[in-house]
Amino acid sequence: MQGSFMKLISRLLIVCMLAVPFSSQAGMITTDQVATAAAQQVDARGVVNGYLARADVQSQLQTMGVSPDTAKDRVAAMTDEEVSRLAGQIQSQPAGAASGWAVAVTLGLIIWAVYYFYYR
Repeated sequence: MQGSFMKLISRLLIVCMLAVPFSSQAGMITTDQVATAAAQQVDARGVVNGYLARADVQSQLQTMGVSPDTAKDRVAAMTDEEVSRLAGQIQSQPAGAASGWAVAVTLGLIIWAVYYFYYR
C-alpha cells in the first residue's frame, strides 16, 4: 500500500516538474538604473503626498471621516506600483480644470487605499 502511494506521488511530482518550466534570468544592472528607479519612486510618493497636503483635499478627507495623517500613513504603506499608479492618475488631471468625476475618482482611490490598508 505504501509502495504504491509513493509511486503515485513520485509520478505526480515528475509530471509537475516537466509541465512547469523553470526559467530564470539574471543580469547585471548599472548604478544609473538603480538611481533612476529610486528617484522615480521617491518622485511618485512626493506627488501623492503633495496632493494630500493641499487644503482642499484635506478638508474633503475630513468630511469623509478620514484623518489626513491616517491617509499619509496609508500612502507610506502602499507598494511602489500602487503609488506610481495613483501619482500617474493625479498628474493626468487637467491643471486647474479638474472635473468633478476626476476629483471623485482620485479621492475614491485614496479612501479605498486608506480603508484597504487600515482594515486589512
